[in-house]
Amino acid sequence: MGYSMMYNEEIASIPVRACLSENCLVAVWCTNAQSNINAVKDIIFPKWGVKYLATWFWLKLTVDLDPICSFSSGSGKQPYERVMIGRIGNVENVPEDLVFASIPSALHSHKPPLLDLLKPYTQAKDPKILELFARYMLPNTTSVGYEPLKWQHISLYEET
Repeated sequence: MGYSMMYNEEIASIPVRACLSENCLVAVWCTNAQSNINAVKDIIFPKWGVKYLATWFWLKLTVDLDPICSFSSGSGKQPYERVMIGRIGNVENVPEDLVFASIPSALHSHKPPLLDLLKPYTQAKDPKILELFARYMLPNTTSVGYEPLKWQHISLYEET
């Protein structure tokens, strides 16, 4: 169940800015590789017209509320993932180093939805949400990608 990858320059060339409001937040999940972190800050966000604000961290926990693996040095597996937050226009008071925790799904690369975390920092009563590279559908969200129905497949559910 692999998926095709894009290079940072290809991601930067997606005309995302044309889909964004004049005041909005942009959240990008990013691997822990320094080259990808730098690419989001120095290539992707600038090309999209987005100003970098913060990096938040998702701490992945076991059902016993322990990190799913040990913290390691270097490029080894980590019990966290990062989401980089940027803005267009007038968006303020976004925390710089927020950490949130949850038990991850058994599905590979299934990230938690961010709307409840981001909504307090928007000025919109009912924000419009765009998710690129979506693998599942969310309410009130425009989901774009090759696999937005992937995790709605009937084989992932049990009849009760």
